[in-house]
Amino acid sequence: MTAVLPNRPVSTSKTATGKSKEKSGGQSIPHVVIVGGGFGGLYAAKALGKVAVKVTLIDKRNFHLFQPLLYQVATGGLSAGDISSPLRAVLSKQKNVQVLMGEVTSIEPDDQCVVLKNGETLSYDSLIVATGSSHHYFGKDEWASIAPGLKMR
Repeated sequence: MTAVLPNRPVSTSKTATGKSKEKSGGQSIPHVVIVGGGFGGLYAAKALGKVAVKVTLIDKRNFHLFQPLLYQVATGGLSAGDISSPLRAVLSKQKNVQVLMGEVTSIEPDDQCVVLKNGETLSYDSLIVATGSSHHYFGKDEWASIAPGLKMR
């Protein structure tokens, strides 16, 4: 699932909590937080790589896994290293992007912040939630024990 919250302009000079944003050349820089380092999160971070914003990508793993090829790892055709890449390496050309390894446990839209599992909070001006998908057994949940999916959560 990919969603952008809240639907507010990113050109304001203060966050909803009244905190000033980072300055660059005398201008305020909006902070965009991306939750999820899968396809949605990476494409969003890359698209914002040349925009005048500060981007923080948060994922509970420090690597991107190319899941469409998981079946080849499962059958021995490829090694796990062939289908995974460090997030920092993938985004190394985006100088305005910071990658954090952490797990978001709560989103506080009124305070415009995300809460991480370690208790740390991170404020944002715009939030992109790109946490991916999970297995679906089309109403036949009993299939889960005999037909495990390959996707990692």
